Amino acid sequence: MDRDESSKDKEQHFFDMVERNQDAIFRFIYFRVTNRAVALDITQDTFTKTWLYLASGKTIEHDEAFLYRTARNAVIDFFKKSKSASLDTLMEAGFDPGSSNTVDEVFRGDDIETVRVLLETLDEESQQIIYLRYTEEKPIEAIAELYGKSVNAMTVRIHRIVKKLRVNFDQTYGK
Repeated sequence: MDRDESSKDKEQHFFDMVERNQDAIFRFIYFRVTNRAVALDITQDTFTKTWLYLASGKTIEHDEAFLYRTARNAVIDFFKKSKSASLDTLMEAGFDPGSSNTVDEVFRGDDIETVRVLLETLDEESQQIIYLRYTEEKPIEAIAELYGKSVNAMTVRIHRIVKKLRVNFDQTYGK
């Protein structure tokens, strides 16, 4: 295979990866940052970093896991940077840390307030795992790979998170 074919194959692989995953990656990011414009920027940054990784000659074994890990790291970077920015600057840019619309828009459920209250009882990583498993309907294998855990460990983790949500539901709503 000559160099041009290799470049074309990489480009096609990248475009296929974007086509298959862009909506899910955007929702994953949007769920975390609660601002559409910021989520779009971070999504673009995620795919740019992915392209640069491929263009450097490296290969990606598991596209979806790589993209989620890159997106997760980009969100973490965003929050690290935003902590050093003033709240006024963030508000001018349209960032609303207290917005509750994100969960409504992402889940679109009848009892969304209950879901929001229960999710807020979890740590951030547990919220992300629940989001990936039940909103994005990702297989446990993919989630385990994303977090660098075994499938068995992730299965146990998900079971414990769901159990905690049930206990919190019972305590909060008296069921």
